[in-house]
Amino acid sequence: MRAPRWSSFCVWVVLCAAAPAAAQERATVAKLAVLDLGDKGVGTDLVALMSASVARQLSSYGVFEVITRADVGKMLLHVQDKLSAGCSSPDCLVQVGDVLGAEKLVAGEVGLVGKRYLISLQRMDVKKGVVENRVQREFEGPLEKIREEVRLATHQLVEDLLKLESGTLLLQVSEEGADVSLDGTVVGTSPLKGLSVPAGPHEVRVSKQGFVAWARTLQMRPRSTEALEARLIPSAEFIQAYEDKAFSMRRWAWISFATFAVLEGAALGLRLYTWQKYDPIEADYEDLVDPAERYQFYQDHVDQIRLAEKLDYAALGSALVGVVLGGVSLYLFLEGEDPDRYELFREASVAPQVGLSPLPGGANLSLGWSF
Repeated sequence: MRAPRWSSFCVWVVLCAAAPAAAQERATVAKLAVLDLGDKGVGTDLVALMSASVARQLSSYGVFEVITRADVGKMLLHVQDKLSAGCSSPDCLVQVGDVLGAEKLVAGEVGLVGKRYLISLQRMDVKKGVVENRVQREFEGPLEKIREEVRLATHQLVEDLLKLESGTLLLQVSEEGADVSLDGTVVGTSPLKGLSVPAGPHEVRVSKQGFVAWARTLQMRPRSTEALEARLIPSAEFIQAYEDKAFSMRRWAWISFATFAVLEGAALGLRLYTWQKYDPIEADYEDLVDPAERYQFYQDHVDQIRLAEKLDYAALGSALVGVVLGGVSLYLFLEGEDPDRYELFREASVAPQVGLSPLPGGANLSLGWSF
């Protein structure tokens, strides 16, 4: 095979950015040199694009700072002969990384075997002269998929380094019981405590049945704390069902409270009535000492005394039932949902709005949604 020419190689030196932790600066993690990927039958143009993609992705993590080719041009003069001769062995790569002053070096290749594409990346420790991590991915399908496969391979290659620089995500969600996903993987349900998130860009998604899904791209800085607020927007169907249930509970709460007030009022009224009308009779009966007189007094007022006892029992029963209904009313008020919680979204519309405006030589069609 013809040895790769110098023009097919470019080297970027990537420095791990020094990130503040609790307002204190710390040392850089590592210097990372990234070589152009080797071409194994896919074409130099495609390999150049994938090499640039690897460099851009490493830069996007926020942990690494990518130095342009012009910045390292003078250093490359020292290693030009090695690269032109096809430097691919571990020993040779270690020498290249050492000349560039890198602690770690990334190299790899993209190949085509039959109908299957093969992506191979490796990360080396320059000082130790050993391969720290290898990633190999292969697939059979449309060429457009190779970019995603290279992205996944690059992430897997430095995933352990990114975890060492993990930060904390404080996510506040407006709804309880919502699923929280990080890069397509569900990590829990709201409310959540602080999440440990590796440094770099991540897709945060919050979803709950009956609500419009919320999604944001998070750039987690190394060892930092990031805060996000996810305010979920309910659908019209959810609002209707929620308000029907909430208004029903609130209606029964008021009915229970009104019944409680009536029964307690009735108990108080009965007690006042017996106190004014029958308590004097009972007091006179208790004042009598002679048994014969007490018996005769009781016989003369037996109907009144019995009626007073019945009214007292009725008042007591009314008061007890009222207390129970008062407790039910309190429970419904405290545990029931606020019927006006989603009042701001009640008139929201998710129906598409279509607009057509004439333009010179044609027309402008606009399509949008309003919430």
